[in-house]
Amino acid sequence: MIVELSGIPEEKKVNEVTKEERLRFVHLIKDFTMTLTGLRGYNEAIITKGGVSVKEIDPGTMESKLVKGLYFAGEVLDLDAVTGGYNLQIAWSTGYLAGLNAGE
Repeated sequence: MIVELSGIPEEKKVNEVTKEERLRFVHLIKDFTMTLTGLRGYNEAIITKGGVSVKEIDPGTMESKLVKGLYFAGEVLDLDAVTGGYNLQIAWSTGYLAGLNAGE
């Protein structure tokens, strides 16, 4: 949609975009406004699904069982929780644990 609004042909190569076109594009991005017309349902207010399987991670350290020295935390993990702070707690807790162990 932004590319259409910019007037820059989508098949145009980046190195062919003129200075004027770049300036118009930057202005478009900075001044882009939209009007919200409604909200979607609660069932769609969830974190990204999928990610690294928790079966492949040591839950005590957040280290990969497949690659030594590789740690995972937060939304890269295949964990889902109800919206409302639970996902933030997962991110904080797994991030703390992964950072603590990665730093040793």
